[in-house]
Amino acid sequence: MKRMTMMIVAAVLAMSFTLLGAEEPKKEEAVKEEVKKEEPKKEESSVPEWVKNIKLKGDFRFRYQYQNFEDAVKDDTLERNRLRYRARIGLEAKVNDWAKVHFGIASGSYESKITPDQLASGDDIKASLGQDGRSTNQTFDDFFSHKPLWIDYAYAEFTPWSWLTLSGGKMKNPFHTASELIWDGDITPEGAAFQFKYAVIDELSLIANAGIFILDEIKALDDPMLAVAQIGALVKVADFDATATLSYYDPMNLMNAESNTNEGTKMVGYISQGYYWKNIAAALDASYTIKEKYQVGLMGEMTANLYDLNKTALGDKADDDLAFFVGVKGGTKALKDLGDFQSSLSYRQLGIASWIPFLIDADPLEGNVNAEGIKFDIKAGLYKNFSAAATLNYFWTLNKDFNSDKTNKDLILQLDLNYKF
Repeated sequence: MKRMTMMIVAAVLAMSFTLLGAEEPKKEEAVKEEVKKEEPKKEESSVPEWVKNIKLKGDFRFRYQYQNFEDAVKDDTLERNRLRYRARIGLEAKVNDWAKVHFGIASGSYESKITPDQLASGDDIKASLGQDGRSTNQTFDDFFSHKPLWIDYAYAEFTPWSWLTLSGGKMKNPFHTASELIWDGDITPEGAAFQFKYAVIDELSLIANAGIFILDEIKALDDPMLAVAQIGALVKVADFDATATLSYYDPMNLMNAESNTNEGTKMVGYISQGYYWKNIAAALDASYTIKEKYQVGLMGEMTANLYDLNKTALGDKADDDLAFFVGVKGGTKALKDLGDFQSSLSYRQLGIASWIPFLIDADPLEGNVNAEGIKFDIKAGLYKNFSAAATLNYFWTLNKDFNSDKTNKDLILQLDLNYKF
């Protein structure tokens, strides 16, 4: 009996240990389930997919500008102090893996002052209206009046392969330039273009760009247009990189420009005097990187008018068909934070028959050809995406024989505060 009792007790104890061992995994599973319940649930993003595909960027610039323009022909000096601003905002929308749309608006001003003579003559108001395509500046004036915003660019890009991009619309300049000798930085041409860039080896890429742009629309005649073709190469070896290009510019049907806008009137005036242009241009931009942060570089650009100008109409002006630019630059690669800086010094000449006047840099010598001078600028980072800049332009008449035997002089100082987002 005693032996049987001990066996029963042993069996009960063995069963108890077995049950306790079985409960341990159950307890662990229960703890894990409890932890899962206590973990915060990951909420699915409520932002629509199309919003994720849009990038927004912009900038604001506040400027003080001093100008002293000595007009030797009129025996007059224009001295002015101006406050100006520039506001720009743009977006990039990714349509799919190979297509994007770009859209931007910017400040700018009409030449909206109508002279008493124009009013008395009954001239079409368009003769004095027309946004300045070479400036997005807005001057503080007109008694607190509301200021306009314009479409700065609106175009689509199609990239079927990584090495080819097709563009159409009012676009940013699709061509490589080393300066504003040929293209003012604010000009956004209208038409169609393609950009080709193919890496032959890691150190060398070939470039080929072309475009056709509409300058004016004419109802009964051929439209004034501008055709451009460009080839070049991009070289990158260790800390040295350079881009060199050769371009051909072919304006067509300029004599058909409408004379009911400022630029159209000017163009008709140039053609009637005997000017025309078929230009070849070369550009070089080279830089060397120091300690991954700093860069020093050289810039050069030139253009020559190959058109056989009418010497009977233009005289010696027909031979003044060359424009060129040389410059040096240095500073940090980016301008983002306190301590970053960038600076450049350049010299340029523009012969009176060298290039289409409405495309060149608008600031020096009232944006005219038959000019030469120097430009110095320096930019300094003050905080993240906040910087200051100072620019000095000093230009004068290149050939006074074409300017009533007088030399005009133009000094412009610009002090800027720049904000980017």
